[in-house]
Order: sequence, then C-alpha cells, then structure tokens
Amino acid sequence: MKKLIISNFKSNKSVEESNHWLEKLTKLVDWNSLGVYEIGVAPAYPSVEEFSHKILEANIPLKLTVQDISAYPAGSYTGAVSFQNLSHLDIKYAIVGHSERRRYFEETSQMVAKKVSQAIENNITPLLCIDDPYLEEQVSLIDDNLISKCIICYEPLEAIGSGKNVSVGQVEKVKEKVKTLCGDVLLMYGGSVTDQNVSEYLMVTDGVLVGSFSLKAEDFASLISKAIK
Repeated sequence: MKKLIISNFKSNKSVEESNHWLEKLTKLVDWNSLGVYEIGVAPAYPSVEEFSHKILEANIPLKLTVQDISAYPAGSYTGAVSFQNLSHLDIKYAIVGHSERRRYFEETSQMVAKKVSQAIENNITPLLCIDDPYLEEQVSLIDDNLISKCIICYEPLEAIGSGKNVSVGQVEKVKEKVKTLCGDVLLMYGGSVTDQNVSEYLMVTDGVLVGSFSLKAEDFASLISKAIK
C-alpha cells in the first residue's frame, strides 16, 4: 500500500510562483526512488489546469489534487467548481472538509458529506479531513460504502498553521477511533508537519498533508527525502 505525502498550497502563490515551485521540485526530487511513497500537490485553483499539463510534460509521478470541490453537480451554482468542470484533467484526490473551510466558510458536516459523494461519483478519492470533536458526526452522515472509499485525514485544529504539531500518541488514539468507526480505511495526518517530524507520523499513519512547510520547493523536497530514508 502506498503512503501519501501531499502538499497543500491553500490560497498561496500566483500562477507564476506555482510554476516556479513545480520546476524546482521536478529537479530536486529523485522520482525513481520513491518506493512506497506517492507524492501529490494541491495548488490554488488558477494553477490546477497548468499543473496538469506541466506534470504530464515533465513525466513525473506527481498526483494532482484539488483543495475543495462543489457539493453539487454541474448546473446553476454560480461560483462553484464541479467535477464536470475538471473532467478533462487528471485529478486523483480532492481535499474535503478542511478545518479552514469549516471555520472560515462555515461548511457543515452535511455539506462535506455531499462533497464526498460527488468526488466518489466522479472517480476521485476524497481526502476527508476530520478532527476528534466532530469525527463521529461526520462519519454518521456518510454511507458505509462511501466512507470505505475515503482517505481520512486527521487535522487537529490546534495544529493547523500553528507550528504546534500534536504527539504521535494522540494520532494513534484518533487512528484507533477512526478504525472503529470506519473500518479498515487509510489515515493521514495534517498539522504543522515538517522534515523534522514527518518520519514519526509516517510510522503510525498512511500519509501526511503538508501545508506551510511545503510552500518552498526546497523544504518539500527535503521532507520527501527524509520520509524515503
């Protein structure tokens, strides 16, 4: 089973800055030595299409990820980005329910459940972000056959962008709870992941979602190198 390492740009970087990041990362990573690791990137939406083309041109195994997706199919939903809008692109993962979406955009667990359904209907794997306080509520709103196709990403709110990562022991406790509620699903961790702690988290999870530390290509390449070693 692959272990995932995914960079989340959030709303950082212009298209030009994003392209520069990708060019650097392409040169810095030994793509032939990834082994069981799968590397992904979630750029801001204006860069998604260009990244799709550039990844193909570079012939590197970098998995394109979107940071969010509409809870609705194509239709009269002004401002929303549906999977139909992205169907011409090679997108493998979609982040749904990120704590920042819940906090700043008031997304509910019900809305996140709809996004999970939309992703799976369109053959995209949801990276379903949860925190312990609303884990049970979120899981209860998603059918078992759909939850089994998700990758659960534990993102404790106190660790997001704070530089204060939670202990591996805490991650293991949440992992046990997730397995009890969801069965044998993959579990990632996100929250102040760096090249100094990534190996510890990968020992007890199936991957990491990296925010701030991935914004410099050199840092993200270092993190990947530490994980592989």
